[in-house]
Amino acid sequence: MAKLTERYSGIAILLHWALALLLLFQLGLGWALEDLPNATRFTAFQFHKSVGILILVLSLARLLVRLAVPRPAAAEGAPAVKLLAGAVHWLLYGVMILGPLTGWIIVSTARVKLPTLLFGVVPLPHLPVSPALNVPAETLHGLIGWLLAGLFLLHVAGALRHHLLRDDLIARMMPAAVGRRPALSIAVVVALAACVAAFLTGSWRYRSHAETPLPSQPLPSPVSTPDAPLAATTPAPEPGASPTPSPSPSASATDAALPVRSWKLVPGGTLGFRTVYSGEAINGRFTRWTADIRFSPDDLAHSKIAVDVDLASVSSGDSERDDTLKGDDFFGIAAHPKARFTATRIRKQGNGYVADGTLDLAGASRPVPVRFTLKIDGDHAQASGTATVQRLAFGVGKGQWSDASTIPDAVAVTFRFAADAT
Repeated sequence: MAKLTERYSGIAILLHWALALLLLFQLGLGWALEDLPNATRFTAFQFHKSVGILILVLSLARLLVRLAVPRPAAAEGAPAVKLLAGAVHWLLYGVMILGPLTGWIIVSTARVKLPTLLFGVVPLPHLPVSPALNVPAETLHGLIGWLLAGLFLLHVAGALRHHLLRDDLIARMMPAAVGRRPALSIAVVVALAACVAAFLTGSWRYRSHAETPLPSQPLPSPVSTPDAPLAATTPAPEPGASPTPSPSPSASATDAALPVRSWKLVPGGTLGFRTVYSGEAINGRFTRWTADIRFSPDDLAHSKIAVDVDLASVSSGDSERDDTLKGDDFFGIAAHPKARFTATRIRKQGNGYVADGTLDLAGASRPVPVRFTLKIDGDHAQASGTATVQRLAFGVGKGQWSDASTIPDAVAVTFRFAADAT
């Protein structure tokens, strides 16, 4: 057992206040999680897990310091008061350790085991525990939140009681620069204000900084086979815009046959995708992509299309989900930074076209048909189209992400762009 001293050690003081602020931030964030908008909920949950593990590590360190480093004697008082103070202190240790542990068990036993990168850097392994622990852990985790709130209020009330009794016991947990009153009173007010600010920050951080969701577009539902590509659709015009005439595959200023020409993309095109995760629709896009197009509706045999997509530009409305998509379980951009579609044959079909081509993605190469409609007016063209990518054929979504009941195998891809002849 450690010997007694006049003050707590510097490391004990640092850990005490760091844990106080983290616990209040975590408490505020935890109570706000279920009410957060979809655009920030995933990121908030991941950050909640990261802060929880940090609290677990610091709590274990604080307990070790508590047992090994000399500390002041317990405050004098009635036996019942001393018993209550001791119980609050040890229950706080229990809450600080069991709270993160039950959260870790919940993550490890969930039906869909989301990978966790602590603060986006360090991978957190799942605990080898039975899935039967999931419900008890969730129940206990929720109760611990309420218990933490009650214990914190009791702890603060006890500290303020000592301060108001003018025994200055609280000075033992303040930096050495804080001596007697009035400096100590100022330090107490600052500490309380910091605690309140930490709780409010946790409660409002992901409400007030919600990412703007991607514009909603009427994307078609994915189909189950690559041989049945999605029907081409023309996106709805923007509010206030003039209606766009229906595309005509061979429309031109004259009836003369058009030679094969090179076409340069006009800025402002979109390349999007749609999928579903655990019943929630996810609309994403790629913000950087280029196309090498040589095309004529009157000479399809010599027409060529090649599209390169910078996979690091993926944007799904959630930065942490985007980082997961860039990782080895999905796109693996470290080894395969780009995807490439190359049309091997372009054919007429109904009122549009089909580009039978090959998609190179995540180190795999598979045939993918792309349907598109086209309107050519002199040297200007507008195109829109769709495709279905079977992600599992490319190894996109490995391990726990390979469950097609959680994320469908078929991913709908849409595009829309304008191009000028060069």
